[in-house]
Amino acid sequence: MAVLGFHLVITLVLLAVISKIKNTMAFVKFFVTKGLYRFIAPSNEDLRTLLPARKENPRARKKRMEEEDNDGFNVSKQSPFTLKICEVSPDDLQRFQMYDNLHWLCVYVPTCFLVYAMSEVFLYLMPDNSDFNVSLLWLICAIFFILQAMVSLTAYLFRNEDERGLLLTFGALYFLCSCIFTMSTERYFDVALLSAYDRFNENLVQTMLVNGVETDASVKPQSPLLLYISLSIFFSFLSAMHVFPCFRYALMYLKSNQQRRPIVQLANHVTFVMPAIIILLFIKPVKEELIGGRRKLLTEDQLQILRIYLVFLWAFLRFLAKGVHLQAHLNLAHDKVLQLQQETGYIKNYQLQTIIFRYYSYFCCAALQYFTPVLLTIMFSLLLKTTCGLSWLCTSSLSASASSAPALAATNPIGVFRSVFDPVVCRAIWSYLLIMLLLIDFSLSSIGVIYHTYFVR
Repeated sequence: MAVLGFHLVITLVLLAVISKIKNTMAFVKFFVTKGLYRFIAPSNEDLRTLLPARKENPRARKKRMEEEDNDGFNVSKQSPFTLKICEVSPDDLQRFQMYDNLHWLCVYVPTCFLVYAMSEVFLYLMPDNSDFNVSLLWLICAIFFILQAMVSLTAYLFRNEDERGLLLTFGALYFLCSCIFTMSTERYFDVALLSAYDRFNENLVQTMLVNGVETDASVKPQSPLLLYISLSIFFSFLSAMHVFPCFRYALMYLKSNQQRRPIVQLANHVTFVMPAIIILLFIKPVKEELIGGRRKLLTEDQLQILRIYLVFLWAFLRFLAKGVHLQAHLNLAHDKVLQLQQETGYIKNYQLQTIIFRYYSYFCCAALQYFTPVLLTIMFSLLLKTTCGLSWLCTSSLSASASSAPALAATNPIGVFRSVFDPVVCRAIWSYLLIMLLLIDFSLSSIGVIYHTYFVR
């Protein structure tokens, strides 16, 4: 049996393509900056024209100009200065923090989707093919790159003492919530976590016996307590990394809803509540009504794939709404100027320019905060679909053959891995991770909306 075939070919081809196009900025322009504009702070000359005229000799004027160039000069906050606008250019973004992470995700993630789509088409046309699906490695690498970007962004924000305290607080809070949720998830959600844990242990023992490895019953893990604690620690870190992305998205959501276009507002509202809708489909009473109710609207596999379709719909709506949300972030500079002009007193010229420029300099971070949570959710949903053998058209499933996985254990590492992590185990793992990600995203976004609505001027 060939370990690698068609999947290896497309992987090598697309890796060669990536090496040729990785330095181009067309991906950032198409996926992020297209149609966006930023505000330019008034120059020193423009601000000087707003100052009251002074009668002074040329020598005194020259000395004053030199002092102002070094120390700055005061400008009335109520001065009628205006802001110029220009398009957001990827060339400007290169010197900003987190640009490399944003650029790499804009190159790698679309390529990953292309590899996955080609692999799915190939497997649909050749369902009996047993080659290793390399698209799984692409998805795992994508998860690694997304988490690496989120870790870098969190480390960048962790330097501030106030933000550090906020991250630690939410991390501790969500550790407690994750412990409670993990221990009770099987009672309320369609996630057989304990059954999958027992199945994993059985598969591991049988696979070791098939491969001639002696096992000792005394060293086999019996209690899932370590599993609960490990998952809770992981999600406490993950929730801490989601705090500022979700709060930033909440602010963009509120600002973009200030537009008077009903269609935009409706799309924003639907996009915001979509994670909650997906979570509802994982609740056991909803599942029982859809599958075992009077009308029996869906089968088990249809409900599984429907959840994945809704995740993609949510991601598609987020991508369509990226323009209004990212522009809402850039418009914060204009809103800040309007707020300043309603105040009394004076402000240094360089302070005014810094206030206006800082929103643009934070643009790469804001874009990552907008995209990374939903991209991470997509990758987990695709792993759920692929490892569980679900079909996009609900024509077949590997669930029926899951019980024979240990008997098919081979001597090669891929066969052993498939025997241990059969569809039953994978379904529980990825379903649990998907639910937790959706819960973290929706809960933190809701907290962010409350915070920006009632606690921020």
